[in-house]
Amino acid sequence: MSGQLKDPSGAHHPIFGCPTIALFIAICLIYLAFLKPGIWGVDGNDMLHMSQSLIQKGNFSIPAGTGGIQGPDGQFYSIRYPLLPIFAMPFVWVGMVLGEMLNLPVRYTSATFGLVFNILLTAATAVLVYGLTLRLGGQRRGAFIAVIGYAFGTTALVYAREFFAEPLLAFIITLALYLAFGKSRWAHWTAGLLVALAIAAKPAGVLLGPVLAAYFLLRRCSWDRILAPCIGTVVGIGLYLSYNYIRFGSLTSSGQDTSQLGFDGFFMRALGQLISPGSGGGLFWYCPPTILALVGFWVLWQRRKLEFVALFGIVASFWLLHSGWDFNGWNWGPRFLVPIIPAMMVAVGLLEKRWRVPLMVLITLGFLANAPILLTYYQRYFAEVSDESMKLLMQTVSLWSEPSQAPIFNIWAAAGRQLTDAFNTPVQEIISNVGQPPPRGEFTKAELLRIVAVWWWFLPAVGIPIWVGVAIAIAMVSLGIWLFRHSWLLGLKPPIRLQSSQVPF
Repeated sequence: MSGQLKDPSGAHHPIFGCPTIALFIAICLIYLAFLKPGIWGVDGNDMLHMSQSLIQKGNFSIPAGTGGIQGPDGQFYSIRYPLLPIFAMPFVWVGMVLGEMLNLPVRYTSATFGLVFNILLTAATAVLVYGLTLRLGGQRRGAFIAVIGYAFGTTALVYAREFFAEPLLAFIITLALYLAFGKSRWAHWTAGLLVALAIAAKPAGVLLGPVLAAYFLLRRCSWDRILAPCIGTVVGIGLYLSYNYIRFGSLTSSGQDTSQLGFDGFFMRALGQLISPGSGGGLFWYCPPTILALVGFWVLWQRRKLEFVALFGIVASFWLLHSGWDFNGWNWGPRFLVPIIPAMMVAVGLLEKRWRVPLMVLITLGFLANAPILLTYYQRYFAEVSDESMKLLMQTVSLWSEPSQAPIFNIWAAAGRQLTDAFNTPVQEIISNVGQPPPRGEFTKAELLRIVAVWWWFLPAVGIPIWVGVAIAIAMVSLGIWLFRHSWLLGLKPPIRLQSSQVPF
């Protein structure tokens, strides 16, 4: 049980190569063709404000009146997390500069460029799914289909277009697992230290450290490798406690309502996160390919028990942790489980050829479930319910709401209504009302809920016809599809192995 792993491709690093570069660019192009022109919702705007404040004022404060909590210094602070606003600063800064240069609302341009960062993260995570599948003994075709499933058959398609912390945490966790399953000392140490970043991305990332430490221990690694994730956990907790102190003058005050954490309703939340189509649940509804992860984990258990412990351990621990959290909100599917979807798709990628037809069917179903959000905001449906009745809204945002109220069964109709509003609303009217709150009880009149939610819809504001943007988007999607085909063909070629006489020494 030494845990020595060999990449089936014969390559030392499966994520470094032409097929994976093509995959990364392809996903980026298709996602960027549908890049949103702004952020709608409290969480995303909170972290956007934090990034803007770091650029302009050098602190994490957000504007008064936007839902923050007042700190000892009199400024207001969000209860959200620090790492995404920090990493997104260069992108947000470019958006702010371009907004001022083009005389466009900086609120929109900075948000749009900030969202580019999450798109890059999601594409990079997809590449890691490919490499991790190969590292665990999967075939290249299976790894490729797992990438397609992750990028276009799960809620990764939706949350790549949101400014939430989950895509960043998904990337960190997947990268840490990829490094942990390698053999080099530096890779194991790096995996351990990534734990600190995981906690800064979102406190739930604290689960990564114990899982990696247990894996290294079972693998009988040296003590320095076992201690690396433990040190990363301590450093990460220290960083987050310091972040609390900077905001609220207390190491233990995060602004979160800890009364939502408990065992009441634990079983129903655990079940609901998997099978209830209600808000915040329904992993198997919103991400159908993950159903086959149940089979994939069995395959992994039979082949590599130690790696099963790590991969399944991170999935199970996240699922159980959030089953103890009484969540509600305007969520599209199981938002809190987004960080573990890559690990589940890696397990799917290990399946044999006979599973590929049902897998492609599930990927297609997943795409159809999430596709309307390529052109609209999923929050539109919640806004419509809110305008109708607050009592009905509270039922809709509950995990076990009436199935007929579930967002997944109403998104196509809500998307159609948003697109109808968009074709009847001049872009200049939207721009002139930037920042204006919608009338009380009329959320659907919010400017971003009355547009086609893509960047090219706003081109007329700078004197460029929409058809130019549509043509560019079609070209980006077409090139992305061509790159997918190119990556598939490259992946089928046998790897080049140097004979001992060919080694250039």
